[in-house]
Amino acid sequence: MATKVSRYPLTNITMVDSYSVYHTKETGPFIKRYINILMLFFPLTAFLLIPAIPSTTITTVFAGLMLFLIPLSTFTVEKSFFITELFYFFCVIAVLSFFSQFINLVGHLKLSTDVILINKKDFTKTFYRPSHITQSLSLIVGFIIYTYVKYFSTEKIVKYIYWGLRLLCIYGLYEFAYYILTGQNGDFIVNRTFGAGEKSGSLFQTVSLGGISLMRFKGYTGEPSMFVFTVFPFWVLSFGLKRKFDMYFLLGCLILSFSTTAYLCIIMFLSYWIIHKRQFQIFFYMCIFIVVICFVLQLDRFQHLLDSIYKFVFAGKMEGEAASSKERSNAFNNHVAYWASFNPFNQAFGIGFGYVRSTDFFSTIIVNNGIVGFLVFTWFVLKNLWLDIPIKLLSICYKIGLFMVYLIMMATVPEFAYPSLWIYIGLGFVLKSMKETPDETAEEKSNVIHINKTLLAN
Repeated sequence: MATKVSRYPLTNITMVDSYSVYHTKETGPFIKRYINILMLFFPLTAFLLIPAIPSTTITTVFAGLMLFLIPLSTFTVEKSFFITELFYFFCVIAVLSFFSQFINLVGHLKLSTDVILINKKDFTKTFYRPSHITQSLSLIVGFIIYTYVKYFSTEKIVKYIYWGLRLLCIYGLYEFAYYILTGQNGDFIVNRTFGAGEKSGSLFQTVSLGGISLMRFKGYTGEPSMFVFTVFPFWVLSFGLKRKFDMYFLLGCLILSFSTTAYLCIIMFLSYWIIHKRQFQIFFYMCIFIVVICFVLQLDRFQHLLDSIYKFVFAGKMEGEAASSKERSNAFNNHVAYWASFNPFNQAFGIGFGYVRSTDFFSTIIVNNGIVGFLVFTWFVLKNLWLDIPIKLLSICYKIGLFMVYLIMMATVPEFAYPSLWIYIGLGFVLKSMKETPDETAEEKSNVIHINKTLLAN
């Protein structure tokens, strides 16, 4: 009989024989299908079902509604762990909230005009600002999505996740082609706004390469940096899952984002991959290809194209000349300087989750939650680096993707509520239960065995 080990190590139970029956017939197949369908919409973060209410994306709304189904489900072990982990999570955020607000009240906190407040109204209010509540709700929904994937999903979720990414990229290609043909923004989905409704959730950016104006790839994530944040870890994971189509398709879309972060991360991962797989022949051909491209771009007819690419993607960002680079640098310095001005207790616990929103997550969380909050978040995200995923190559790719998306978040993205992050963290526990990659399923193996038996019989 086939044996499958539970993904819940605390039970120390090996479920044999009856596990497959229990897992498919007695534990709420509707909820599993529900979660799978949600994965088709998780990249759709710039469209709100109720535009007047922030964060009411398709995924977050239906994830919230599913909370009412969990108590009615036939899950037993999973439901118990789900409730327990939620309880611990609420305890952590309640403790951090209490300490930060109590310190604000006792220490007479004063907000600075140099930091980016999420709620710019009531500037003098420092005790339980409205953004502290609303942003905490977004954090709670993100954590709930993580627990859904961790406890109530199966290996089938992988297929739906990648179809969700494909739909995102298809829409992005439509926008890209529409701009080339018409010179206009073809986005017809995004209705999200930030602040007091003054800033669109869709950041329309173009780049001029050799006199040709191109739109930076973003899909319906809102902006190119968020597209990279959403797609990149799953692109890395596609190598471990041996999803060749997604490897090339997602890579092409990442390149079209014209994101410095994307390019640097792609170069780092591919360099590691070539060395790890010892594919030095590919490295040799890549060097030849790069030399040929550089030679062509040095020709007078193409030299302006090389200059445009280099200046936009690398030189402007590295030298701090680009507007976005200056904005990020100033925001980082201002927020870290503001944190350094706190008393020791505020430095430890911050001023409250959701108070400020910098241009990167490090300077955001260090102000909002202090050193303690930063360490708690870092532990939560990176603890999966020690997850025991049995398939070695899959384990390597998942953990590289996890570490790199953490770095991307800390350096360039302040958004914590995007479902992609929470899904990716929870997905590690699904991969832990895999004994073979999806291209080696039992059904395909049985087909091979059947063919071999037929050949032997003949």
